[in-house]
Amino acid sequence: MTDNRNNSNSNSHNNSSNGNISTNTSTSINNTTNDNRIWLYIAWISFYVILFGIFTFFLIIPFYIISFLILLSPLAEKLWRVIMGVRPLRLNQEKERLLPLFEEVYTKAKKKPRKNAKEIYNPLPSNINIKLYIQESMDINAFAFGRSTLVLTKGSTLLLNDDNLKGLIAHELGHFANRDTFYALCASIANLPMSLSLRLLSIARTKMEESGKSSLAVRVVRGFIDMFYYGFKGVEFVGDLIIMHSRRRSEYEADLYAHKLKYGAELAEVLTQIYQISMEKPKSVGEMVRASHPHLTKRVERLEGVV
Repeated sequence: MTDNRNNSNSNSHNNSSNGNISTNTSTSINNTTNDNRIWLYIAWISFYVILFGIFTFFLIIPFYIISFLILLSPLAEKLWRVIMGVRPLRLNQEKERLLPLFEEVYTKAKKKPRKNAKEIYNPLPSNINIKLYIQESMDINAFAFGRSTLVLTKGSTLLLNDDNLKGLIAHELGHFANRDTFYALCASIANLPMSLSLRLLSIARTKMEESGKSSLAVRVVRGFIDMFYYGFKGVEFVGDLIIMHSRRRSEYEADLYAHKLKYGAELAEVLTQIYQISMEKPKSVGEMVRASHPHLTKRVERLEGVV
């Protein structure tokens, strides 16, 4: 009897051990399978990231070439005039008053300074024909874009005297002479792929959040998307800081160009008038760092220092 009981206990123990071994083996196999599946997902994502990088590289170069050819064309500049609400001078009163002022400053800007001249500046290229346009805005402002478009607002023509308008025109011609309009165009084209990528990544993040899925594969994919999204946002932020710093410097240089053409005092007077009537709120440090123009008082101070 004793031997049979012992044999029974021994068999039961062996069966129990075999069951534990079977369970452990099954668990180990499942864990290994899950690990392999994770690595397969990671390998799959990595493959498409590399493929996307190669595809993007060969796509961006033709994109830049085509974009430059299109945006530097006269047709694109005409389209921008329509978008910006810019028109040519139509009224006889506008032509009789503004064209002589424009031609006076434009003629000076095209002349090469004498070798022994006190103020040296870059003359405007002879291969471009800059023309004057009007924007229907009552703000006192002027701006330049493209290769040949200089714009005065309606408010400037009505509220400023002739000398002040010459100062504004001289400043904008400085942007053409320093090629600021061309560099601004290049910056806009260069930023297009980044803006498009951020938009697509933002849509992908929103879709994944709306799906409500939280499996390991989804979390891994979302992690990759977030990594690229915030990486691109960081690059965009740094790029914006560099571009805005460059634009603020270009404003100072265009002011100096107006001074070298002997219109610095007139420009300083215009900037002072704009500052006195402006309702601009104080800017935060972040807003000042990302501003495209220096504070008006700083520009006036510099001009008054050299006049």
